[in-house]
Amino acid sequence: MIYYNIPFMLDAATPFMLDAATPFMPARHALTGGRAAVLRTIRDPMISLAVWMRVPPRGLRMVADALAARAPFSVAAEDRPGPAAATVTAGLPGSTGCGRTRLTADIARLARIFAEIAGTTAVRIRLDAIDGPACRLFHADHVGLRLLCTYAGPGTEWVPDHAVARAALGDNARAIPRKAAIRRLPRFAVGLFKGEAFPGNAGRGIVHRSPPVRSAPRLLLCLDE
Repeated sequence: MIYYNIPFMLDAATPFMLDAATPFMPARHALTGGRAAVLRTIRDPMISLAVWMRVPPRGLRMVADALAARAPFSVAAEDRPGPAAATVTAGLPGSTGCGRTRLTADIARLARIFAEIAGTTAVRIRLDAIDGPACRLFHADHVGLRLLCTYAGPGTEWVPDHAVARAALGDNARAIPRKAAIRRLPRFAVGLFKGEAFPGNAGRGIVHRSPPVRSAPRLLLCLDE
């Protein structure tokens, strides 16, 4: 398997759209690929962001949009991947159906992948529907590994290391002097973020934020160890 640190590389038939306002750019510490295996590269000491640019899972668009429209809410659970995913989706507002079943299966799959890479048996799953500002300041998380996937709305924004003034984090204008450096994960892409608490990664946690407030609400999945 070959991975690329060019903007992204997908299978030839993958129909994926990027936000034209925030295109991807090369970054030596960020790898992207069209298969889930790219996420395992986060264990490389030089990599702080691994992105699976996946085909949107079948049947999830409608249920994700419907749930996002019910924002704000947040549902969380901590357990083994399968039970935790089932607990989270059982606590969601609205009616059940095949869309909810597919969402449960997708969250459980991502949680199993995350648990394997993180070397843990239990994960913390949080699914947030957001209709206002959240983490608008660029920051690096004080965690080991964190998985983010935006099911609805604009995706998480991140900045390559070379474009960040880390001493100024907390002040977006000074910390990110060039707005053109800001990149955004597409909807349904899976980002595995390496934080400040990952062994040997202090001072190199991937810098990111929630996107600025938009008219469309977001449905965001967050997985932690």
